[in-house]
Amino acid sequence: MKKLHLLCSLILLLGISNIARGQAVDVNEKVKTDSIIRIDMNLSAFGVESDSFPSIKVKIDFYKEYSICKKSFTNPSIKGSTYRLTEQQMADILSLLKISDLEILKESYSSNWTDQPSSKTVIHTRLKNYVINDYGLKAPSPLQELYKIVYRIR
Repeated sequence: MKKLHLLCSLILLLGISNIARGQAVDVNEKVKTDSIIRIDMNLSAFGVESDSFPSIKVKIDFYKEYSICKKSFTNPSIKGSTYRLTEQQMADILSLLKISDLEILKESYSSNWTDQPSSKTVIHTRLKNYVINDYGLKAPSPLQELYKIVYRIR
């Protein structure tokens, strides 16, 4: 209880000192900003009626400033590749997640169409892991923007 009281007092003092300097502080925004650790994505083309549509496994770690994307195809004659996201792409993703309300995302999205790509995206934060399954890649923002960056759609 003493720790909680001390923490609340510290937050109040920081807020008052920043307000005195003309800077507003949104404590929730700071917690949300600092809590995003990494993203794991599995964008699967399994069942898609196209040999040229890739599956991509993605790992993005914001603390280690590291990313890797492994692209593969169901057709063995099409060679896969491995690539990294640029610093700017990672910064764009992090900024996008910072302004997004992850709590409103559903655990599952689906399309009525058949033979669609699917994805499993896990957004790891300090407090919670957000697991989103998306059949048809129809989930709302921020996932649509993530897909565009990872698939390198301009």
